[in-house]
Amino acid sequence: MRVPGEPPPPASPRHYSGLLGALHHCISGGDAPAAVSLLPTLARSGLRAPFPLLSSLAGLLLLRPAAPSFSSLAGRLLLYVRLAGLKRLVPHSTQLADRLLSLHFLLGRPRDARRLFAKMPRPSAHSYNAMLAGYARLALAAPAAEVFAAMPHRELFSYNAVMLALGRGGEEGGAVKLYSELRNSYPSLGYNHHTFFALLVACAELMDRELARQFHGHLMALGFLSDVNIASSLLDVYSKCGCVDDARNLFEEIPIKDVHTWTTIVCACAEDGQLATARQLFDQMPEKNISSWNALIEGYVCHGKRVEALNMFQQLLMEGLLPDQLTFGSCLSASAAMPMHSLKLGEQIHGMLLRSGFDLNVMIISSLIDMYSKCGYLDGAKQLFELTGTERKGAMLWNSIMSALCHHGHAKDVIGLFVQMIHERQKPDANTFLLVLTACCRCSLVEEGIKFFDLMNERYMIVPGQDHCLCMVDLVGHASSDDKVGEWIKSSAFTFNKQFWEILVRNCTIDGNRELLNKVEEHLTELDHP
Repeated sequence: MRVPGEPPPPASPRHYSGLLGALHHCISGGDAPAAVSLLPTLARSGLRAPFPLLSSLAGLLLLRPAAPSFSSLAGRLLLYVRLAGLKRLVPHSTQLADRLLSLHFLLGRPRDARRLFAKMPRPSAHSYNAMLAGYARLALAAPAAEVFAAMPHRELFSYNAVMLALGRGGEEGGAVKLYSELRNSYPSLGYNHHTFFALLVACAELMDRELARQFHGHLMALGFLSDVNIASSLLDVYSKCGCVDDARNLFEEIPIKDVHTWTTIVCACAEDGQLATARQLFDQMPEKNISSWNALIEGYVCHGKRVEALNMFQQLLMEGLLPDQLTFGSCLSASAAMPMHSLKLGEQIHGMLLRSGFDLNVMIISSLIDMYSKCGYLDGAKQLFELTGTERKGAMLWNSIMSALCHHGHAKDVIGLFVQMIHERQKPDANTFLLVLTACCRCSLVEEGIKFFDLMNERYMIVPGQDHCLCMVDLVGHASSDDKVGEWIKSSAFTFNKQFWEILVRNCTIDGNRELLNKVEEHLTELDHP
C-alpha cells in the first residue's frame, strides 16, 4: 500500500524515459558519479526521482564507502532529496530512509540520522540496526544504548552493534555485561565472529589480564581461535595488557597467521623491550608491510637503539618500500637523539621528505621542529614553524616551537609566543599552559604565572594536572612574601592535593620565606589540614 504523498513507482523500468531513463541506466550500470551528476538537472526540471531509484542509488554508494568520491557523491544525493522537496516524505519509505541513515553516519552526521529516524512512523528492525551500526562506527556509546533499549525486537546483529559501540565509546564494562546477558538470557540468538570481535574491542580497552585469559579459554572452547581475525584481536588484547608471554604462546597456537598477526606479535615484543625476539620474528615474516617495519623501528627508538632504527630505515628504502608518517616521525626522533652527526641525518631525512613530495602533515612538522631544536639548530626550527601555513598551526605545532624555545633557554620568548597564539585565535591545550607556566618559573614571573594558571582553569576550562600544580609550587614557593600570592592561594578555585601543600611548605622552609609560610599555615588551619 502506497503512503499518501509518496511518488508512485513506475510499473516497470522500461517505462522510465528522458532524464529518469538516463538516471536508471546509470544506476543499472553501476555508474554512481554519472547518476549523481544528473540530480541537479532533475531538480531544475522539477522532476522527483521515484524512491526505488533513489534507494538503488543510495545502495550503490554504500557499496564503496571508502571510495575517495564517496563523501561528495553522498552529500549531493542528500542535497537533492532536500531541494526536490522529498525530505518530509522520505521517513515514510523505510528502505530509502534506512539507506539514508547509513549515509548520514558515514558522513559523520549522527544528528541528521537521529532526526530522520525520529520521523520514521514505522522503523523496522533494520532501521534500528542501521542506527546501532552507525553509532558503533562513531564510538557513540550513550545514544547506541538508548536506541538499543527502545528496540521492540532484538537480533544478534543488534547485540553485536551495541557491544561494539559500548566498547569503543568508553563503556567497556557495559559491553562485557551485555555479552553475559546475550549468552544467559537469549541463548537462542547464538553468537558469531562479530560478537567476539566486539567483545575483544571492549576487553582491549579494559586492559584486564585475567579477563583476557578467561576469554582466551572461552574462545578456544568454542573453536573461534581458528578465525584469524579473532585470534589477531585476542593477540592485540594481550599486547595492550602487557602479557607478552601469553601473546607469544597464543601466536604459536594460531594455525593461520596473516600479516596483521605477525605485525601484532612483533609490536608486542618490541614494546616490551624484547628487541632480539622482535627482530627474529620480523625476519621470519613471510610477508611484510609498512606497519611491520614501523613496529620494529619504533621499538628500537623507544628503547634507545637509535642506530639500529636508522639502519632499519635504510634497509626499508633499499627494498623499495614507501615510508609513512610514523616511519619518518620515528626516524626523526632517532636522529635528534644521536650523539654525532644528528643534524646532518635529520636534514637528510627532511630533504628526502621534500624530494618525494610527501605530505608534511602536523605530526611530521612537529617532529622536524623537535629534531632541529634538539640538534642545536633553533633557527631551523623557528624557520620551519614560520613557513607553515596558518591552517596547520594547531596546538601541537605551537607547543612544539614553545618547547624548542624552552629547551634553548628562551623563556620570555615562550610567553610572547603564547600571547601571539591567543591573538591569532588558536586554542591552547594543557601542554601549552604547562610550557607557559614553566617559562614563568624560569623567569620568576610570579604574578603572570598566577594569571595564566587562572586563565587555564576559568576561561579554557582545563583542569590543572599534577605537573601544572608542581610548576605553581616552584613559582609561588620561591616568591617574595607578596600579599597577592597569599591571597591567590586562599582564593584559588582549584583544590590542591596534599603533595602540593607539602612541597610548598618545604620550599618556603628551605628558602627561609617565613612570611609566606605563615600565610600558608594560616590557610591550612582554616582548611582543617594538619
